Amino acid sequence: MEDKILVITHSILDQGMLPAEKRFGMGPLPVVKDLMDLSVNLVAVPNVEKQYALFQKDQIQRNTGVEEDYEKYIKRSLAPLVNEVMERVKNGSTFLGVLSYQGDETQRVEPETSPIMIELFRLFDRNCMLTPYFEISDKISQEEMELVISDIVLSLGI
Repeated sequence: MEDKILVITHSILDQGMLPAEKRFGMGPLPVVKDLMDLSVNLVAVPNVEKQYALFQKDQIQRNTGVEEDYEKYIKRSLAPLVNEVMERVKNGSTFLGVLSYQGDETQRVEPETSPIMIELFRLFDRNCMLTPYFEISDKISQEEMELVISDIVLSLGI
C-alpha cells in the first residue's frame, strides 16, 4: 500500500483555535474524513504562532532575558516537520503537497501568504521538493465543503 503524505495546517484539524467568526464549525473540517477514506496520511503543521507566544511568555516568567526572533523560531519549528517528510519520501512515500485553510490567517497562502507558510515552502524548496498546494476558502458553504474533496483530489493529484 502506498504511503501518501499531505501536510495540513493545524486549523484543519482544530477549528477551535480560530476566532469564532473564522470557524467553519467545531472539530476538524469535514475534508479530513474524505482524506482518510483515500488513505492519505496527514502531517500537521504546528500552531507556531501560539507556541511562540507561549515560549515568549515562559521566557519572561523565567527572567531568562533570552529572546528569539520570530522568523528563526518559525524555521526551528518547521525544519523537523520538513525533515520528517523528506525522510519518508526518500524511503518511498509520495508527497502530495500542502493543504491550508484560508480562515487561519497565521497559516494561509492566499490572498497574503503568512510568514509560516512562506518558510514552509522555502524549506521544501531548499530540499528540491516541488510543493503543490490547495487552500480551502473561508467563505465556503456547507454544500461546497462537501464537494471540496473533488477539487483537492484534482489539484493535488491524489
